[in-house]
Amino acid sequence: MKIKPKRILEILEEKGLHVPKKQQLSSYLISLRKKYYGASTISLDELEAWCQRNSLIPDDDDKPWVLKYQIEYDDEINEDDDNKNKFQFFVTTRRLLFNASISYKIHVDATYK
Repeated sequence: MKIKPKRILEILEEKGLHVPKKQQLSSYLISLRKKYYGASTISLDELEAWCQRNSLIPDDDDKPWVLKYQIEYDDEINEDDDNKNKFQFFVTTRRLLFNASISYKIHVDATYK
């Protein structure tokens, strides 16, 4: 159930309970989310470990796995580089690869920042 902070404040007020400031409620919800779901960001080391763990081809045709990944740390020497951390990873499924093999066109999506 996803309720926005504004609605939570309205419900508290309707029930005659103490209504905290919106910023206090937002801070509490952020800390609660971190407690139950962990941090919302990961390090490159954690990403690399995740890619390694998910690189085995599963038996299930629809289970995603990492086909290929590349992680470059800023301290690695690369002549055509701007000396920043970089990562690339390709996630697919067995079914997607099969469909691509029998198709004439495929759609690829990527994000660059």
